[in-house]
Amino acid sequence: MPDEKTDAAASPAPEKKGLPIKTIVAVAVVLVIEAVAISAVFLLAQGPEPVQADSAAIDAAAEGERPVEYMVVADKFQNTRTGRAYLYDTEVYIVVKNKHLNEVADAIERMRARVSTDIAEVFRKAEPAHLLEPELATLRRQIHASLTDRLGYDADDEPLVIEVVIPRCKQYRADL
Repeated sequence: MPDEKTDAAASPAPEKKGLPIKTIVAVAVVLVIEAVAISAVFLLAQGPEPVQADSAAIDAAAEGERPVEYMVVADKFQNTRTGRAYLYDTEVYIVVKNKHLNEVADAIERMRARVSTDIAEVFRKAEPAHLLEPELATLRRQIHASLTDRLGYDADDEPLVIEVVIPRCKQYRADL
């Protein structure tokens, strides 16, 4: 045991090491060189070409989705629900997507009499209050449903008819 004490006293104490200056300087130099190289690449490289809009280019997909109006019927329809006969001088338009316009126009031309009969039936069955609505919302909704049943749906299972527009619906008394 006494030998152990002398061996421990005879061995030198571990030296306290300072900061690794050489390593810190080497890392700092590498970082500065890297920063200078990256900055030089960005400064010397030219940016992307400036973007210029082509006003003549039309997006075909957007053009196909554009809504267009198509006249379905312009006629006089009768309603006698009040006990008096009234004629309604009416124009009915539908709003369809531009890509479906030809298909819808062909279908309406093939079924002109049936479509006109469907619309006349809506007018004959309409309550007087529906015919006096400021926006004719009930008539538009009923005509829309009738035309959707008649014309069908597109490939995305959406009705071909987007909206029904009735710009003219003038009431005239017919039994004078």
